[in-house]
Amino acid sequence: MPDIPSWRNGARELTKSFFPNVKVTFEGVADLVIQVTHESDNIVITARCDQQELMQETYWKSGKPVDSNEFKGFFYRFISCLAGHTLPWGSLTGIKPVKIAHEFLLNHHQNADQALKDFQDQYFVSTEKAKLALSIAKNEMTIIYPNDSKKVSLYIGVPICPAKCSYCSFVSTVADKKGQLCADYLQALLIEIKAFAQLLCERHLVVDTLYIGGGTPSIFSEEQLEKLLEMVTSEFDLSGIREFTFEAGRPETTTYEKLKLLKRYHVNRLCLNPQSMNDATLSAVGRLHTAEDIRNVYRMIRTVGFDCVNMDLIVGLNEESPEMVLSSLQQVIQLHPENLTVHSLAIKKGSRLREEEGCQYEQIFSKDFYDEISKCLNRSGYHPYYLYRQKYAQGNGENIGYCLSDNEGIYNILMMAERQTIIGIGAGATGKVYEPQQNRINKVYTVKDIRTYNMRSEEIIAKKIKAYQQYLEKI
Repeated sequence: MPDIPSWRNGARELTKSFFPNVKVTFEGVADLVIQVTHESDNIVITARCDQQELMQETYWKSGKPVDSNEFKGFFYRFISCLAGHTLPWGSLTGIKPVKIAHEFLLNHHQNADQALKDFQDQYFVSTEKAKLALSIAKNEMTIIYPNDSKKVSLYIGVPICPAKCSYCSFVSTVADKKGQLCADYLQALLIEIKAFAQLLCERHLVVDTLYIGGGTPSIFSEEQLEKLLEMVTSEFDLSGIREFTFEAGRPETTTYEKLKLLKRYHVNRLCLNPQSMNDATLSAVGRLHTAEDIRNVYRMIRTVGFDCVNMDLIVGLNEESPEMVLSSLQQVIQLHPENLTVHSLAIKKGSRLREEEGCQYEQIFSKDFYDEISKCLNRSGYHPYYLYRQKYAQGNGENIGYCLSDNEGIYNILMMAERQTIIGIGAGATGKVYEPQQNRINKVYTVKDIRTYNMRSEEIIAKKIKAYQQYLEKI
């Protein structure tokens, strides 16, 4: 294959999507060899097994260079013939299909039929998935538009957890027993919050949504949490905020006193994430709580007076059967949270599962199973409001956020649509500065290692502020 990184990445991702348990390599000997040659206007793809040619196709492109999406389309058509089946999401391997659906709708002035045709023609997406992405995109329009370059969202990350889940690939560090890591991190985080509050004031930027996530932000003590909330609410002008979310994801770190504190500081959306309601699964993946702990904290949340709660479930943990997953789903539905997000397990680099077992998994979740999840939620009054995908997910699936009417998670929608600037504060936090004239996102990264962040916070923060200033000058 030509040494073009985007082509190789696309070929690897599509091959793993069709054959999840194979090892993909571009050098050396293999049982199945797929050769790609590019000459003039022709791309020739050939598959061989034991030196015997299985199939060959020639794809012709006249006039213009073949970009990465066109190549993935060619490769998808070839490998789907080789495998004998198609993929629901066609040649799409990226995480934001709804963002693409937005572009088609905007290009065709909200003409859903034409957008559907182009979506399928360009990416070979199934009718069902294309309609799902387009319906979500259409419903998101009133939340995302009209664009206002003076409105930004804030993400404040706390990448510290009481324990590391086996499936987790997020940047997070396990807290020490003495609490020194949390104390040092909070001190650095408060410095960064103050610096960005000044930047927003200088640029006359308004906070639209605020998300405090992790990791596990509720790992802070009550006193530490109050310092954080006091700094956030005093330094930033939150008078026009649409949504203030806090991830109280782990019940073992969430107390009645912390919940009252969050309520007092006007948090209006909470996340409590069981992942599964099966105690054996929770223990196996490294969660330090039971299903009953989830129910107890949920009751506390309602007692304190929160009226918007998100809960997450992950399909594919600990080799759970479809029946076990559906049981967890029914138990969460009975609690009646306003938001319920269903994730497909993705075994990703950086997770303990990946290190111990690699990317292999047994696919036991059928289309009928995912249809049943959708039907269960629909019968209970939930509809899909946002969607994203992860590479190497179970069944080439997706993560879908469902909600009861008028309870959409606004930050989630804005983050995936990438039509608003998002300021990322804290270790590992990625910011996105949106240039509306170019319809382009400029990313600003933060060092991932929390101890490096703590030791060099002033230098790191100054460098970030400079990067944001340069990008904000363009809008």
